[in-house]
Amino acid sequence: MINFLQNLHPVIQALLATCFTWAVTALGAATVFVAKDVSRKILDGMLGFAS
Repeated sequence: MINFLQNLHPVIQALLATCFTWAVTALGAATVFVAKDVSRKILDGMLGFAS
């Protein structure tokens, strides 16, 4: 898998990295619609990882 990515054009590598980060961000943001009641400890942990 690493060899496949290394052989790609740098612009394609940047596009794939951008799509990956967008997908991870969208997945994290989608939890707002799924989780209605979040405990205070989880919120504190999320805030800690964000900083």
